Amino acid sequence: MLKRIIIYLTLMLICGLNMGNAVLELGFLSIGDKGDFTKPTLDFAKDSFKTTELGKNDIKSATLKNYGVVWWHEGDTDPGELSNAEKNSFLDYANSGGAILLTGGAVRYATTMGLEDAQPRLFPPVLDDGSNVGIIVLQETLDLGLVEGLENVDGEEPQVDDWIQVNSTGYPRIADYFDSLAKNFTNLAHAWEGGTNYAGRIAAFGYWESGDGKVFSMNWRIPNFHKNNQSIDQIQQLTENVINWLASESAFLDVSSHGKLPVVWGNLKNQR
Repeated sequence: MLKRIIIYLTLMLICGLNMGNAVLELGFLSIGDKGDFTKPTLDFAKDSFKTTELGKNDIKSATLKNYGVVWWHEGDTDPGELSNAEKNSFLDYANSGGAILLTGGAVRYATTMGLEDAQPRLFPPVLDDGSNVGIIVLQETLDLGLVEGLENVDGEEPQVDDWIQVNSTGYPRIADYFDSLAKNFTNLAHAWEGGTNYAGRIAAFGYWESGDGKVFSMNWRIPNFHKNNQSIDQIQQLTENVINWLASESAFLDVSSHGKLPVVWGNLKNQR
């Protein structure tokens, strides 16, 4: 009996060490200008993850598959349309089990890639409009750990239906699907502005399924990494949580073999 317990505890330890050796390689893509809204977003990505900056020439299936998560953000300018080859590269990455995060103006490419039927609203960036905005917590938001480390508007640990502020003013370039979302879109949080609850009208964030992968949208006024945003810690923590969850869902999360038994490493590779 004691021998069985020792074997069980040993296996648990090995599995725990294996999970700790997972490395997130983040690819950060921005094709438009890296101005006042995009540059601080890139800086945050580099400070928080093992991040490689990507450009238009990197939109290729083989390149994208080097990253557990590809984060595409357009905060300042619209870079124009994608070629068919570029669309297919994104879709191949996602369909193969990759994870894409679209924020700011990049959200509009969900329609370009055929994930969304509706046409998005588009707005240029606004530096300061004095409008507080945030998310409303759902059970799914809690279950996935997406609000870990955040506070609700009362300064307490978030619970279902709580309001969390993530932006105090202004917004980056916007693309959103107000009053119209694709049927296969999974909403993970409602949105609010001032005292208005936009539940049922706009999703703060959620994802489309694409093959074996996910394309996540954080849209509207939510992803504002500009220094004017007094709630910058909240949006940074939220984004970090989202990216870590996406990485856990990605087929391209880099799992290091360092310190693992050969049989365990083989089993992990077979799961990818």
